[in-house]
Amino acid sequence: MLAQVNVLIHKLFVHIVHAMCFHMCIHPHLTSSELIHSRSVVPFVGSSEGQRFQTVLLDEERSRLLLGAKDQIYLLDPDNINKHPKMLSWPAPRDRVDMCILAGKNPLTECANFIRVLHSYNRTHVYACGTGAFHPTCAFLEVKGHKEDSWLHIHSNTVESGRMKCPFDPHQPFASVLTDQYLYAGTTSDFLGKDSTFSRSLGPPPDQQYIRTDISEDYWINEGKFISAHPIADTYNPDDDKIYFFFREASRDGSTTDKTVLSRVARICRVRPVLTLPDQRGTHLIYLILP
Repeated sequence: MLAQVNVLIHKLFVHIVHAMCFHMCIHPHLTSSELIHSRSVVPFVGSSEGQRFQTVLLDEERSRLLLGAKDQIYLLDPDNINKHPKMLSWPAPRDRVDMCILAGKNPLTECANFIRVLHSYNRTHVYACGTGAFHPTCAFLEVKGHKEDSWLHIHSNTVESGRMKCPFDPHQPFASVLTDQYLYAGTTSDFLGKDSTFSRSLGPPPDQQYIRTDISEDYWINEGKFISAHPIADTYNPDDDKIYFFFREASRDGSTTDKTVLSRVARICRVRPVLTLPDQRGTHLIYLILP
């Protein structure tokens, strides 16, 4: 009798697993055209043909949606993305585009200002960065008006270098987060994309300065691929808050053709993020790899 019950339980278990796999494991991929045909999504029709969006900023409190694209930033109504869309043109300077092409980069997919950073700074301003034809550039954007009458305006006097805030390469993975007016970023700081670094910039006056991980010949992060960044409260005390970065890097062991990819987490103290080394000049971010 007990053997029969065990057999019945086993058959029931197998049946449940098969049912779960049918609903969860076997999930066919749908193309964009299939999704549109099924009316499961609403496509944005106001962009250029073949436009690729790399950055999205949803501000539910103020009911606005910003999309970062190639040479353009769109301001949309999240309730109806095709209703009176606004567009701000922000191309890379012609001389930067020419230099990018001379460096051997693709004029269509690389030598333009691909918007990679969009963060709410306050109720009226957004901090934005683009690749700038392999010359990263950042600026403050002002969102003027309300709802259908709103539009974007770039403050030309705030345009500044985006190095260590935004990648040079539009295809390179990176992560950033803006909290308490400080911008924390995990990206590369050079044209070749070799020097992966963590940095902190912006901040309330007079504490506006760049801080980054130490520069050395042996890079802190080996071929880093940043995924995301998040401010997380550790305790009830806000002074204990940390910024966590999730990324991957290649193992330093093994050959150049056979490298193990390692998943990593980095933690940065928010309130006191600097570490002064007695044998070096300057201050650097506290950097910690968690096991």
